[in-house]
Amino acid sequence: MKNFEFYLPTKVFFGKKVLRQFPKEVSGIGKKALWVFGRGSIMRNGVYDQVKEILKKAKIEYIEFGGVKANPLLSKVLEGIKVAKEEKVDFILATGGGSVIDTAKAIACGVFAEEKIWDFYERKDFPKQALPIIAVPTIAGTGSELNNISVIVNDETKVKLSMNSPWIFPKFTFLDPTFTFTVPPDYTAYGAFDAFSHVFEVFISREYKKDCLTEDLMVALMKNLMKWSKAAMYDPTNYEARANLMWASSLALCGLSKAGMGKYRFFIHALEHTLSGVYDLPHGLGLAVITYAWMKVYKKNKLLHKFFEKVLNIKVEDKISVEMGIEVFENWLRDLRLLYTLKDLKLPQEDLEYLIDKAYHILTIWQVADEYSKEEVSKVFYTAYFGESKP
Repeated sequence: MKNFEFYLPTKVFFGKKVLRQFPKEVSGIGKKALWVFGRGSIMRNGVYDQVKEILKKAKIEYIEFGGVKANPLLSKVLEGIKVAKEEKVDFILATGGGSVIDTAKAIACGVFAEEKIWDFYERKDFPKQALPIIAVPTIAGTGSELNNISVIVNDETKVKLSMNSPWIFPKFTFLDPTFTFTVPPDYTAYGAFDAFSHVFEVFISREYKKDCLTEDLMVALMKNLMKWSKAAMYDPTNYEARANLMWASSLALCGLSKAGMGKYRFFIHALEHTLSGVYDLPHGLGLAVITYAWMKVYKKNKLLHKFFEKVLNIKVEDKISVEMGIEVFENWLRDLRLLYTLKDLKLPQEDLEYLIDKAYHILTIWQVADEYSKEEVSKVFYTAYFGESKP
């Protein structure tokens, strides 16, 4: 294995009714919170009332900041920074999905550097401090509750970028799988595939390719995500399914699944960020479309073959067995109702070249554009659109 550093300062509380531990744990970080949440789902499923009651018990004053949407916007972040500064809050409480937590992270460091907030995403600068963050996830998927990453869309330029900083690890994360019981089947699938892709992209692009403990962990995570995603979709109040899906999603991007793997690339994510950034497509859905296309284009990838063998239990011996591996993967996408082309999703064909340029721009910001040609990006996009390479 390659040398690595691993840092995970987040304290996790997992299980039913773990919010009961909230008052004791947060007592030392402040008395006033900016409470960030989405567009109403936590009111409908009862989580809002539970968190509100806990805040009351903890004697914490709070300012509500709702309305965060999927594929969260920079304009909303700037609005939140303004409120947080005006109200002089001590910490940020995020209750919702990855978009809510990502927005909370951006606000937390933006309070100290509002004018530089987009520079952090373009990697022109880096945060030097942030308010403490507490996460209460209500959907399994992004893993933002256990990592140092935030993804935001610039609503003016339609560019979707990520920021990495040790300052934005949540201080506490409360994972109650029952909070995900009311997540609809489609969003359960989107979240599960997002989590799966976090592991899959490391697996198929890593510098260190030998058998090892981290590879075994990646295999276990992907197998569990494939298994429990279907169970949770078709039996939404199955606690074991929701619990395993939630924990696997958290572990998928917390750093464990890349430890010792050396360099890796999130090429598929770069391409997908153009879809969710421009069209507001659900991130997990876009990832499923692009990943399926990537498999068709990169059939000869040896680590893809290893994925077929170790995760799908298909021994790769020839072209037929490779096609069999793709077919088994396709069946999982069908089970999750994620088997689409970009054409099926009604995206304009005339936008393809624009999307290719935009994806290449993201790869440039990530400083990996020299490793990929526009031809490669084009092949994947055209395959994602037509189901085959450029006609």
